[in-house]
Amino acid sequence: MGTTITLTINGEVVTGTAGDTILEVCEKNGIDVPTLCHFPGLSERGACRMCLVEVTGARGYLPACTTAAADGMEVATESEELARLRRSNLELLFAERNHLCMFCEMSGDCELQSLAYRYGMDHVRYGFAWPGYEVDTSREHFFFDQNRCILCRRCVRACEEKAGHAVLGVRDRGPATLVCADVDYPFDQSTCVACGTCLQVCPTGALVDKISAYVGRREELDRVQTTCPLCSVGCAVEVSSRDGIPVRTEGIWDAGPTGGVLCVAGRFEPYYDSRPRITTPLVKRDGELRAADWEETEACMADALPQAGGLEVCTGLLSARATLETARAFGELFGERGFLLEGSGTEVGDAALDELDSADCVVVAGIDLEEDCRAVSSPVKRAANRGAQVVVLGSAGQWVDLRATARLEPTDLAGMRERLETSDRPAVLYGPGAPEGLLRTVDEVGEKVKRIGLARGANSRGIESEGIAPWRCRPLFGPVYVLLCDEDPTPDLLEAVADASFLVVQSSTANSLTERADVVLPSPAWSERTGTYVNTEGRTASLAAAVPPVGDTEPDEDVLARIGRVKLCRR
Repeated sequence: MGTTITLTINGEVVTGTAGDTILEVCEKNGIDVPTLCHFPGLSERGACRMCLVEVTGARGYLPACTTAAADGMEVATESEELARLRRSNLELLFAERNHLCMFCEMSGDCELQSLAYRYGMDHVRYGFAWPGYEVDTSREHFFFDQNRCILCRRCVRACEEKAGHAVLGVRDRGPATLVCADVDYPFDQSTCVACGTCLQVCPTGALVDKISAYVGRREELDRVQTTCPLCSVGCAVEVSSRDGIPVRTEGIWDAGPTGGVLCVAGRFEPYYDSRPRITTPLVKRDGELRAADWEETEACMADALPQAGGLEVCTGLLSARATLETARAFGELFGERGFLLEGSGTEVGDAALDELDSADCVVVAGIDLEEDCRAVSSPVKRAANRGAQVVVLGSAGQWVDLRATARLEPTDLAGMRERLETSDRPAVLYGPGAPEGLLRTVDEVGEKVKRIGLARGANSRGIESEGIAPWRCRPLFGPVYVLLCDEDPTPDLLEAVADASFLVVQSSTANSLTERADVVLPSPAWSERTGTYVNTEGRTASLAAAVPPVGDTEPDEDVLARIGRVKLCRR
């Protein structure tokens, strides 16, 4: 606990902690101070001048976000003169670029517009610059309109300080200053990984998500906090929807394993999924899959399964995206004949991902962080940004490799050991491709090394904890049931079930495996699933459905119960 300081703000005595800024003291005491360039968790710039306050005895007006609070300080956050100054600042910001609110996607959710209303800015006394900057639409998922940028630099700081990628910067000076990617490349030619962190901190309509643009104001959307189900990291996310359709995913700051930072897959890719949905059971008749109700489907399975060998010899294969609740129902139904399609491939470690932020040496081995567990590239890059060693065995993806202070051969455990031994707070990230003997070497260095295993499969750790073993990709000849959730079948799976005597596939989308199936059952999509996951750290997380299931879709465990009733009917 720091030393308590006492201030008088707007005539009221309040307290803060030594080291706080005036803005931090105000926030702690519920005093609203207007800001634009300030954003929680980012370093302060003091650039927008909206948080100017009067401090008794000080010369001029001081920015609350960068001025240290002092014991006995007397502060005024609102006055007629402050309101006049803030209104003038807003007029200058509006005049500098093209802030045409009527045509802006962010109108109604824009922080600049809200402040203009708050300070009664009904006209602009200055001449408009009307710049004609080209809009960068090169990214698939978002666009950047410099004409609506107020140069608050939130995006620049978030890209480096939160996401770690450090792609964004500024070029030129004065009114000609522009935010740019790398050395002023279009986004798609830069080192941008499209994580979308910049979008989430932008206070205006300069950086906009394409898919949710003009869908509705924030207050018009339904929002649910849940867990990203796409990989084993399990980022904490908020999914917004309107009229039962998911429209946007955002990270939850300071929550979950990545503190609100997401990857391109978690934030954008589900919204670009063009695979046809399966919304009702399908039964193959005369070589074609035809829609059926649940009773007809159960009757079909009750007739056909015994001819194929019976449910007693049926092999079950389960996606790693299934919840723990589904895994338990699956285990009860299939027992030792039930397998996990994709095992974790790594031992769980002894540390959490947020502990990487205090490591002075981070080793990455056996995983490409631009293909798997992509959000974990952020703490690795943040480590590089603050001067910590980043050591890569083999490759961790081209952009992570660029930040590495050392790249070793994939099996150079001696080189890794040397760097771990000479560091005070080392950490090792290891994936399924880590060289044999890596963990033994880490153990020999001692307990100071933090270990974090990055697992394949979103909920593979949780499903394995239920006693369901990974599948060995062997050919299957009897009846087979496959629960894919919303994953696509792998070539190994397609080959293995080629000679199955009866194939039941439960999936949320049509794919090359459902085409082969004798019976297809609907499965909830990512945004409709509810249950429990265990992430790569071993942390338990909850999935909450953001939208109701479509058509005849039921929870996966309820469908497994239907299959169980088919089994009972045959006894």
